[in-house]
Amino acid sequence: MYILGVELEYDFFDADQLEVYERENAKVTETINEPTQYEGKSTPDALRIQCRIVDNFFDAVFGSGTAQKIFKGKANIRDHIEAFGIVSQAAMSTREELEKIEDKYTPNRAERRQTERENRQAQKQGSRNFQHNAAGSKNGKKHRH
Repeated sequence: MYILGVELEYDFFDADQLEVYERENAKVTETINEPTQYEGKSTPDALRIQCRIVDNFFDAVFGSGTAQKIFKGKANIRDHIEAFGIVSQAAMSTREELEKIEDKYTPNRAERRQTERENRQAQKQGSRNFQHNAAGSKNGKKHRH
């Protein structure tokens, strides 16, 4: 995958690499949402903190020095968010591809998932019908005038 002109390789199908990605991804979410680190900081300082969190993610996932290669020491939050998003999208695409492979080779699972989808759809429709019938009437019954 290319991130801001830098080619990075990562195998999300490899369990060990996926484990590192998932751990570091969770760490980014947890760390960025920790409010105390922003107390008393200016907006530029808060953005620098967030950029460092993303830098740490790239170095942990792709190897030391990766953040420097990509961001060249700059603290541009737009670039950092875009780069993080590219990696997240690659991981999601891999997950979707893995589900397709699993469905292909485990037909019972595919049938079960289809049945679950149909059941959820039926529940949604039933819920909508209830809401529609209940709207403007008491106890879901239409009034005769």
